[in-house]
Amino acid sequence: MDLRQLRYFVAVAEELHFTRAARRARITQPTLSHQVRLLEKELGVTLFRRTKRRVELTHPGRIFLREAQRLLAGAADAVQAAQSAEAGQLGRLVVVCGPTTAYAGLLGMLQLYRRLSPRVDVRLLESPVRDAVVTVEQGNADVGLVVPYFESSLLARETVMELPLLAALPKSHPLASANSISLKQLSEDPFVLFGRQRGSGFYERVLSVCHACGFSPKVLEEMEHIHTLLYLVGAGYGVSLVPATLDPAKRHEVALVPLQESSATLELAMIWRTDQESQVVHSFLDTVRVWCKESRP
Repeated sequence: MDLRQLRYFVAVAEELHFTRAARRARITQPTLSHQVRLLEKELGVTLFRRTKRRVELTHPGRIFLREAQRLLAGAADAVQAAQSAEAGQLGRLVVVCGPTTAYAGLLGMLQLYRRLSPRVDVRLLESPVRDAVVTVEQGNADVGLVVPYFESSLLARETVMELPLLAALPKSHPLASANSISLKQLSEDPFVLFGRQRGSGFYERVLSVCHACGFSPKVLEEMEHIHTLLYLVGAGYGVSLVPATLDPAKRHEVALVPLQESSATLELAMIWRTDQESQVVHSFLDTVRVWCKESRP
């Protein structure tokens, strides 16, 4: 018994007419009749009661029809599942993101991917970049979305966004109402930054941008979370640099001022193992590329 014979049987059982069933199955009527007889012989069961005027299902035939339809539906589902998996639209995906990613369009990326691949089970992890890198290296996550200031021979990386950095100033700061400022104008201010122990690469990036402007920032505080960092800025402890994707409306005590230096940016990159072959992973990478391209001003 094979799926072809099951399809022939179901065609006859639903049409109750061999000629119409043969037309539906796109084979000759004698071939169809022969295949049904072979199926009955193999099963040792009479599936149809035939007369010159009509074809009827026997009781075993009715029972077998229900099961045959279920098997054919399952086979069709299996084919679709295999094709979806091949296209990267079915499976499981673990994404680890660094602390900056949540402010750089992660929600939009995931919404687009969920719309395009609703049958993929996505699990999201949040981790400092150093931990995120190790997580992907060890295969405990498929893709990382991180600030890419690290080295790894096991990982491929692709920068997908350049996020402008804004100066985060307390509202009481003399430059808080400026349309834009040069980073050099903050050279005498104390800075509040993400701590180096967070491993986000953010601390090192801010130092690099400041050095390019000719000064080394005086880092007064190193914080674990951006919310605490902004609270300290708002309280007047210092200034900071933050991604332009941060929502200023939620920080009434902080002014976010554009910088004049075009080099004051923060990269966001995708990382994945160089030996990664999963189509689900590569489909997700393509979705992020599309979202980032469409989201550019």
